[in-house]
Amino acid sequence: MKMEIVQLFENEQIDRKATRKKIEGMLETVRIYGQIGLVRRQTKVISSYDPRYHGATNLLNKVTERSAIYNVDTEERLNKLCKEVKEAIGCLDEDEQEIIRRRYLKRNKEPDGMLCYELNLSERTYRRVKAKAIAKLAYMLGLEVMRS
Repeated sequence: MKMEIVQLFENEQIDRKATRKKIEGMLETVRIYGQIGLVRRQTKVISSYDPRYHGATNLLNKVTERSAIYNVDTEERLNKLCKEVKEAIGCLDEDEQEIIRRRYLKRNKEPDGMLCYELNLSERTYRRVKAKAIAKLAYMLGLEVMRS
């Protein structure tokens, strides 16, 4: 597996910056969902006193149904995403897990400089371990962004 990860870093077709942004965005989604859960859509039903003249379209507006489907599907998708991310993080090395959890998943995210000091890592080593963890997550979750 280590050879595959090294090849992932050296693959010129993978856009490192876009891949990192995609992983960071996904980790932010997981962090927010873990803290507050799903903000459900609710329907608004407001009666109108004005007559509404419609043509014979025979179409039904199913606002409540669409909201219910959205709420159920979104919650299921977010639960699945959280489970996949936690499993992927569990496969990382201890230092990598610690960096990802404390930098991206804690309620109060810790800045990189503080984490370097607390983990007794030089800034260069910290950045290398963090980049490796992000690349591994991208590889495990299939979120690599290819250059066009």
